[in-house]
Amino acid sequence: MQPDAVELAILAAADLFPRGASVLAACSGGPDSVALAAALARCAPALAIRVAIGHVDHGLRAGSARDAEEVRGIALRLGLPFHLRRLQSLDGSELGLEAAAREARYAALAGLAAEAGADRVATAHTRRDQAETVLLRLARGAGAGALAGVRRSRALAGSVLLVRPLLDVPREATEASCRAHGLPSVHDPHNVDPRRARTRLRELMPRLVAALNPRLEEALAGAARIASEEDELLEGQARAALEAAGSEHGFSVSQLARLHPALLRRALLQAAHGMARPERPHLERLAVFLLEGRTGRLDLPGGRALIERGELRFEANGPPVELPNDVEVPGPGVYDWAGRALRVGSGAQLVDPRLAPFPWTLRKRLPGDRFRLAGGRERKLGDVWQAAGVPASRRDRIPVLADATGRVFWVEGLPAGPACATPPADAVRFEFGPEMDALR
Repeated sequence: MQPDAVELAILAAADLFPRGASVLAACSGGPDSVALAAALARCAPALAIRVAIGHVDHGLRAGSARDAEEVRGIALRLGLPFHLRRLQSLDGSELGLEAAAREARYAALAGLAAEAGADRVATAHTRRDQAETVLLRLARGAGAGALAGVRRSRALAGSVLLVRPLLDVPREATEASCRAHGLPSVHDPHNVDPRRARTRLRELMPRLVAALNPRLEEALAGAARIASEEDELLEGQARAALEAAGSEHGFSVSQLARLHPALLRRALLQAAHGMARPERPHLERLAVFLLEGRTGRLDLPGGRALIERGELRFEANGPPVELPNDVEVPGPGVYDWAGRALRVGSGAQLVDPRLAPFPWTLRKRLPGDRFRLAGGRERKLGDVWQAAGVPASRRDRIPVLADATGRVFWVEGLPAGPACATPPADAVRFEFGPEMDALR
């Protein structure tokens, strides 16, 4: 039997399957993935590769366990090892259920690849998937990188590579391959769920083809290939720009601000990778911050961007820092706050109780706090910190002392206010313990 279109595509993608490679074929049980797994099995001797089948059961609908057994049967028929991973309690509260399922699926496939000893995971994305992806991303205002669509290969986890050898193969070819070889496939009702944008697009595609281009799918896939090549060029330039802009804690704002807007957006995406997931509106707003020389914090999906003291850095969301309750300071003694010690009544610093009457409160800053400067003026504490170059990300962890009237007269790391200047002999002494040194 002559090789069919699926086999020819795999043989033509020999660069994705070097001799001696071990490949895990991701198989959902649909015709695309069944055709891929079977074609890999038939091409394995010619390519000198080992092949196994991996299936991820998302557990999101009744019958998913039955689908897993169908795929197990296909693997048995093809004489291939079978590896199964069942997902438990997907959490879609942050990303949405579909995106959460996708991330969990790829993580599961990476685990199955390790279990199978595979250095490649092959998925059955076809030309139709590529065309749909380009249209959906274009409708959402995606940039050039996203319009490159589904990538032919990318790193999955560690040394495991994710490969997609069927991006130029039409869906009709995978269905024909299954029929020609008598291979069964399963029907996933999720693929016809009208709540999914991809499902609605599939219903529209015949009309778009008739109205725009009888070879629309092929044209979109070709555009994605061109965008992918140009995207690789821009990625390399962005990496070089980030290396040149690297600073002690992040990236130089002045150097980033000199980049071409297209290169700046790409560099910001790279800089945020692994810490946050900014989208186009976030990137545009962040670019304005840089170009206008503004400082501050910009919240992003999954994290935040911080511009302080001429540097840009990204932070990932983590569990909120829990600070202790306010501590009342009625007089001399030792008082703990956030793992640090304030000693009142000993030490070099003096405070005039007439200018800062007891009881004092040892606490974090509060909105509207004003700090009494040594010259007698009061300024917003946030403005004083900004002028002193104190990063905004650290300010909630800096202890302050407020007197009985609620006025802040001492802030760790700032010059003492008037209540601490040339006090009389009966002034109360205080000092901060060595635990505070790390935050100064």
